[in-house]
Amino acid sequence: MKKMRQETKKNILRVFMLILAVVMFLGIIVMPLAGSASAEEGDVVVTSFETGKLAEAIEEAKDGVDLNNIKKIAVSGGVLNESDYGAICGYPNTEYIELAGCETEGGIIPENAMVSRNQLTYISLPKNTVTIGERAFSGNRNLLKISMPATVRNIGDYAFEGCEKVEEFTVPAELETLGVGAFSDCKALKSFALPEAIKEIPDNCFAKCSLTELHLGPQVRSIGNGAFSDCHSLTDIYFYGDEPFSASEGTFQNLKVTIHMYSDKEGFEGLENNFVTVAYDMSEESEYIPPKSENPVAVNENDKADETRDSEEDISEEEETSGESVDEEKPADGKTENVPASVAGAAANEGGFNTASVIIIAVLCAAVGVLATLLAVNKKK
Repeated sequence: MKKMRQETKKNILRVFMLILAVVMFLGIIVMPLAGSASAEEGDVVVTSFETGKLAEAIEEAKDGVDLNNIKKIAVSGGVLNESDYGAICGYPNTEYIELAGCETEGGIIPENAMVSRNQLTYISLPKNTVTIGERAFSGNRNLLKISMPATVRNIGDYAFEGCEKVEEFTVPAELETLGVGAFSDCKALKSFALPEAIKEIPDNCFAKCSLTELHLGPQVRSIGNGAFSDCHSLTDIYFYGDEPFSASEGTFQNLKVTIHMYSDKEGFEGLENNFVTVAYDMSEESEYIPPKSENPVAVNENDKADETRDSEEDISEEEETSGESVDEEKPADGKTENVPASVAGAAANEGGFNTASVIIIAVLCAAVGVLATLLAVNKKK
């Protein structure tokens, strides 16, 4: 009996020493690594910089965070030039880019500014943007939303080609020109309000989109070759003009669409072909209503962004005080809609268990289980 008791004590001592060794190992090795990994994840905010030197400002603002872990970059002051856009592109895993608080040199976003950003889901453009350059944002296949200021007047050739997850582009009502293929291959694009100043829809402008219907104001004079080709969901176009616009047979290639005209008009038969039917079925009460400018990023949006950041800081302070996690989405532009899930997820994970914590708890539970089993076995003996 005495021997059994001694053996039990030895087993308890062995298990206790094992637990201490595991805890010390995790505390010395794993926890610092977890803390380091956590420290290396974060947002980068640049409040000011010298034009052409945004790269240096970002390096300073990220404070040692690994470039692969940067998910959000916000630039709230300064003027961007071509090299500054290149600096932003130097962070391969960025999902969320805020530029609404800064300006772009000459009001122009340069050609190929942010092409094929594979992780990008949201971007707001500089507040003074007038022209979006050729292929500026083409190939951003995971982009969900882009916010444009009311200053935008020109969208260049293939500017948003291949942004295949964007369902709606809200462009200013004062937009004047669209480029060739500007929204081609935007497979999810379901609606587009054509601004009143647009007189020409160029070649391949909306090819392979998911538009279902379109309203064309009387100002439209020509629609280019392939402009709506392969838009298989497009079934109805409403035209409010007195004189027919020019179009080629390839304009509506590979779809069946009906162009609706006022009942008292005539002379539009020239638009009919294998893909197009003309119907004189619109009443005089049908009135063209041009889109109003719903500016998603106003000039004073930076103030809203500051308020948002202050609010987020207050929430973080409350979490630290109470130990509770506030599961709330980060606003994209002062609003809480259409925020990339990855950004919201990052906010939700703050204050939660990290991987190292889970490992430690699991090891401790296992050790306690082993100890309990040994005690039970020895008791039976």
